[in-house]
Amino acid sequence: MKWRIWGSIAMIFLLTVGVLAGCGPQRDADPDKKEAGKEEKPEQLVIWENKEARHLKHTERMAEKYEEKTGIQVKVVGVDILKQQEKLTLDGPNNKGADVVTWPHDRIGEAAIKGLIQPIDVEEDRIHAYNKSALRAMQYDGKLYGLPRNTESIALIYNKDRMKEPPKTFEELIRFAEENTDPAKEKYGFLYEGENFYHDFFVFHAFGGYVFKDEGGRMNTEDIGLNNEGSIQAMETIGSWYKDQLIPRGLKADTVNGLFKEGKVAAVLNGPWAVKDYEDAGIDVGVSPIPPINGKDPKTFIGVKGLYVSAYTRNEYWATDLVRFLTGKEALQDRFKTTGEIPSRTDLLEHPIVKDDEQVNGFAEQAASGVPMPNVPEMSQVWDPMADAVSFVAKGEQTPKEALDGAVKQIKEKLQTQKQ
Repeated sequence: MKWRIWGSIAMIFLLTVGVLAGCGPQRDADPDKKEAGKEEKPEQLVIWENKEARHLKHTERMAEKYEEKTGIQVKVVGVDILKQQEKLTLDGPNNKGADVVTWPHDRIGEAAIKGLIQPIDVEEDRIHAYNKSALRAMQYDGKLYGLPRNTESIALIYNKDRMKEPPKTFEELIRFAEENTDPAKEKYGFLYEGENFYHDFFVFHAFGGYVFKDEGGRMNTEDIGLNNEGSIQAMETIGSWYKDQLIPRGLKADTVNGLFKEGKVAAVLNGPWAVKDYEDAGIDVGVSPIPPINGKDPKTFIGVKGLYVSAYTRNEYWATDLVRFLTGKEALQDRFKTTGEIPSRTDLLEHPIVKDDEQVNGFAEQAASGVPMPNVPEMSQVWDPMADAVSFVAKGEQTPKEALDGAVKQIKEKLQTQKQ
């Protein structure tokens, strides 16, 4: 789950349409050939779905609807979402793989480089249907490789018995923490897993830091912004929370969750996966977007799960058509009702089923303005050095600048090794 947004809808539209016109399957660009494609229907398409029961239930139901619509049978096979790439590497060349696969967006770069998935083409009106951040997450090296199903992000989760309403700003949240923290009694106003860059990113972004420079939809992995002036200010801010003992050093997710479930913490940063566990512990849970920090709305890392067309499919047109169908309004509304996953479509984000649910809407609002985790393979070299940097600052062993300079040096060394 460790997982920059383009400046305007117009920009994402122009860039994406330009990309699609150049790299997508040519059959979709030619109406006559599209009709020819429809005449060559396969008897069956195979989709690998995450083997979790609720996911399979939804996709099997949608498979029946797709067969009713097209006459094509869809075989749904449960495969661990994090193991599908490995399986496709083995099964694809032997014609035993799926036509459509699914995995988190941060694995797209690796899959594209290995030649496991292929760019797809979609209609212009569909470009507008998705949240722009989620759609951006489906691109790699300027090409669209899939369509998004759902997004997830951390947000502010609070105990309504200890915090009546969420703060208006992050600075107000910190003042609340200062007034409601007593480490000796294990009582805290605010906690989060600070030595985890996935959770820290929104602070860096708010001060002007970045991981890799986004150059028109392509990540320049040689331009690392994790030790620029903004990143240093962000690390100074995070370091002050440790220095003031608002957050214990070495804090892990299990401890954060345990203290919150015991009612000892007023608010935490966490994702939708944690809510049910909190509620089962008897906590009256509220969820809201993270309040503005440094005068800016926080942009957290978002994770996006999408559907992709296998590079090994013999049914490129119909596999793409199935991806379109499974990311349509009807399918994603059903998926939300079945799995609780936040849909990636803007029309559903404005639908009462999302808007009227305080918890879901809190996460949805945060995810809608989030930044997709870089989906380039180089991102894997960032997590550990950045976690170590925060740890050094939290312990007072290094200044923010020293820690970040060291982290970037280590990242660059790792990237050099990765290229060899």
